[in-house]
Amino acid sequence: MARGQSSTIEILSPGKNLEYAKEAIRCGADSIYIGAPKFSLRHEQGNTMEDIKKLVEYAHRYWVKIYIPLNCLLFTDDDINLAKQMIKEFYEMGIDGLIVQDIGILELDLPPIPIILSTNAMCFKKEDAQFFEKCGVSRIVLPRELTFEEIKDITDNSNIEIETFCYGFLCVGYSGNCYLAYVENLKKTQSSDKAHYLASNHGVCPERCMGNWTLKDNNGNIIRENDRLFNLRFLSLDKEIERLVDIGVDSFKIAGREKDLKHVKNSTAIFSQIADKLVKSKGLKRISSGRTILAFEPDLSKNFNKGFTDFFFNGRKKEMYSKYHLVGTKVGTVKDFDGNSFVFSGDITLNIGDKLRYQKDNKQVQTIAITDIKDGRYFADEIKDDILGLELYRYIDVKGFKEVEESVNYRVISVELDINEQNGEYNIIAVDEDNNKIEMSVPKGNIKYSADELQKSLFELDVNCEFAVDKVKSQSDVILDNIETIKENIFELLRNERAKNRPIKRVQVKKNNHPYYKKELTYLANVTNNMTKAFYKRHGVEKIEAGLETGIPLEGKRVFSSRYCLRNELGICSKTNPQNIPPLPWHLEQLENGNKFKVEFDCSKCSMYLYCEDDGNN
Repeated sequence: MARGQSSTIEILSPGKNLEYAKEAIRCGADSIYIGAPKFSLRHEQGNTMEDIKKLVEYAHRYWVKIYIPLNCLLFTDDDINLAKQMIKEFYEMGIDGLIVQDIGILELDLPPIPIILSTNAMCFKKEDAQFFEKCGVSRIVLPRELTFEEIKDITDNSNIEIETFCYGFLCVGYSGNCYLAYVENLKKTQSSDKAHYLASNHGVCPERCMGNWTLKDNNGNIIRENDRLFNLRFLSLDKEIERLVDIGVDSFKIAGREKDLKHVKNSTAIFSQIADKLVKSKGLKRISSGRTILAFEPDLSKNFNKGFTDFFFNGRKKEMYSKYHLVGTKVGTVKDFDGNSFVFSGDITLNIGDKLRYQKDNKQVQTIAITDIKDGRYFADEIKDDILGLELYRYIDVKGFKEVEESVNYRVISVELDINEQNGEYNIIAVDEDNNKIEMSVPKGNIKYSADELQKSLFELDVNCEFAVDKVKSQSDVILDNIETIKENIFELLRNERAKNRPIKRVQVKKNNHPYYKKELTYLANVTNNMTKAFYKRHGVEKIEAGLETGIPLEGKRVFSSRYCLRNELGICSKTNPQNIPPLPWHLEQLENGNKFKVEFDCSKCSMYLYCEDDGNN
């Protein structure tokens, strides 16, 4: 059933707000995901209905698709009714898809809108894809943890659209099965009804995983102290897009609705350029229209990052978590040092405000901020060590960051004009790059233009206009007045024609009784409302536990699940290095909030789990 190479490619970019989303479109996004006023899994990145409507209108000019994440878990009838009302409004404004985590939404009477299952829905294998395809789901967003072979097994055995993450922040735990924020807020509020609205599955995450941890063995001996053990590097699959296209992956998602503007612009431009190369080399088609004209050179070093990893894509490996000494771009080795200034070898030029990191003798990583530059020497307020001979890494590139942030970029749809004189006036046929065609007549005027001169007069870059006249064909010189008015009329007619012809996908989810491949669901399935329970019952599930965040006791319950393994990362894996393993079970303390967890390892699945050291209520 292997589907083979995709015929189209989609670069899916984050829209923090209306402004950021428009910038992503100008930098080459084929589609945008932008948060709803509520239930969008990024508590601080909600948008008004009015702004979303404005974005839909703007994006559809380029045939760019707009997807709305409505991907929080729902708990009450009020939650469900509000979600249902928003879905109706989103459909009426013309969005192109709805991203959901809570499976209960499939039990609603939905308008004919494509449903996309969030990565938090945890579709890990072909059985998930096959089942939800039969339920009318249009697309699944795969977990970031999957290997290439696991992704291929899904594409080989299903026809549902597949979306993968290609760049951005990595959660160390399985999205959907990380309850650390819930546990923290349950202790604070003493109320599950409050805590589940302050949890990762409801868009509120304090990102404690990226903080500091102390790891001890079962005898209390310290294995790692005050270390950012779960602070993973950024994901980047920029070298793997072609392989994924070849096996049928349809969409490539850039993470970062909470990130800054340079992240959105730079990462979108990078992956858009990758897509353009594949369009040429493999005969693909972008799902949107237009070409980008950038005012900056895209480069991953122009985004803040914590170093990069392909995670598990090419198999398990060490060095996934960011110790910071490899963060950013290596600028060179210090060859001269006098206490507060230095000279280094290398071709990179630093700027005042740049920040560097170094590590000496495996001690804590230190930061240098450049405060002055004189005669090729770089000065800093304080350099704590003798850094002669050490390698320096730049993680804040002031000039590069500013270049991206302040850039004015354009997205233009190519238009060709064919002008012929008929009965004392001109007949103009305009055709855009998608073969949308309009025709209009204009009277002769007084200013003479050759075809090239007319093209130059009509070509003008404007962030508020999506068209650019790239070619004018005419048998002779053209005599016209009011060029700007003529151009505006042509573009408005084309805009209306494109609106009529824009590809629109409408999918009606129809309820059926196709059996689910499991007969029992544990609390880890996140069944948190009656609609979700009814869905699984209808599909033959016989035993359904309530989701962890509904207030069930935490004793003995897994509150964190991960494919990332501390034993492997620290070089004491039972499979690769079974000697001298500190006594199990291990224990972790999260230093920012003081919460303590027991660590268990399932070596048969190469997985790691955390359990509360108490019942979560103390």
